[in-house]
Amino acid sequence: MTPASIHVAQARGTTAALLRQWALPDTPAGDAQLVVSELVTNAISHGSGAVRLRVRYGNHQLRIEVTDGSTTPAKRRRAGANDLGGRGLLLVADVSHRWGVADNGRTTYAVIPTLTEAPPCRRTT
Repeated sequence: MTPASIHVAQARGTTAALLRQWALPDTPAGDAQLVVSELVTNAISHGSGAVRLRVRYGNHQLRIEVTDGSTTPAKRRRAGANDLGGRGLLLVADVSHRWGVADNGRTTYAVIPTLTEAPPCRRTT
């Protein structure tokens, strides 16, 4: 594994553990892990500086935020049939209720609806 893929796997694993604690149904939990993988991969590949992942749960939704030091906002692109990359944000858009950028382009976020409400104690990673 490359160092980047190790960090992505760790972020996905941490998110999975957190979502198990919150007892989320399989579908939003799986969607959240996909979003984490894509957003962390993009931050490592195209961003700069340290990468921070934040997962919040409340109001029947998950909000996943990935922040890095770059002010260049993430944007969807069209990948050709033979391109190896370029589909990550299309996947994020497909499984999310909404996604976007904030903090002058440093943070990319996605919101995933859930069927359950947050526990009284909210934790973030």
